[in-house]
Amino acid sequence: MDCLFSLAEVAKQGDYCRPEVCEGQRQIMIRDGRHPAIDLLMGDHNQYVPNLTELQGDGRRTMIITGPNMGGKSSYIRQVALICVMAQMGSYVPACEARLGMLDGVYTRMGASDNIYKGRSTFMEELTEASEIISRATDRSLVILDELGRGTSTHDGIAIAYATLEYFIRDVKALTLFVTHYPPLCELERVYPEHVSNFHMAFLLNEPDINTDDGEVQPEFITFLYQLTEGAAGRSYGLNVARLADIPVPILHTAARKARELENTVNARRRTKKLLSDLLSISDRSSLMAWLQSHSSLVQHQENTHPAISE
Repeated sequence: MDCLFSLAEVAKQGDYCRPEVCEGQRQIMIRDGRHPAIDLLMGDHNQYVPNLTELQGDGRRTMIITGPNMGGKSSYIRQVALICVMAQMGSYVPACEARLGMLDGVYTRMGASDNIYKGRSTFMEELTEASEIISRATDRSLVILDELGRGTSTHDGIAIAYATLEYFIRDVKALTLFVTHYPPLCELERVYPEHVSNFHMAFLLNEPDINTDDGEVQPEFITFLYQLTEGAAGRSYGLNVARLADIPVPILHTAARKARELENTVNARRRTKKLLSDLLSISDRSSLMAWLQSHSSLVQHQENTHPAISE
């Protein structure tokens, strides 16, 4: 009785709604959902930003969520899980409207910790938890994976995350929330357009990278909006968090300069790859001459830097 009374009191104080539980459907629809704990801790003066969640078992059942560090991604996916648990236990939920199918489980892989007693590294723990979810989850489960693959090298991490997420999309068909900082994973929306959607936590870029008089590159300054928005984020803006953590300014400048160098290198490779792809698709002389004329400056630059190309 004390538990039920507490749920009723919290629902009344927090302006909760009565969820509609649809036993025969695989769906999660939460309109203006809020995190029950954070919403209470923030109080009336700092209102928690509500967000919409729509997952359909026969339609778009996977959300890939990107965005800046500390932008609210982990809080959002926790919020969805808590609302599902609260609804299925018979409680009102912190939202304006909620329609939920019956779930057979909520499986989560979040955080980072090792297990010294069992001799497992942080990455081993991460993959062990992911393996258990893979073996247990069904098409009636909610699966939440937060930054899977971050404990190893970039290439291996992307490969593991991509393959795991594709398995859930194609084979398990569970309702899935997948948080990542790996842009290549967002390509799965193009591969499975009927089942995958890209989202990011919105933000404002207040101070773009600028070169100072002494040649130093300044890191960006981000304002978090905590609003779930369609589309993938191109960057994670980790240097902004380093600034918030009071990392010394000289280190921030060096990191910003190195980040700019790496970004320029990657962008140059992408441009070269696209140009080669366009060039290889040309099948007649007239089209080739037209392509050379439109890219004459670039061709001249490549000949100066790489004489073998002209030969």
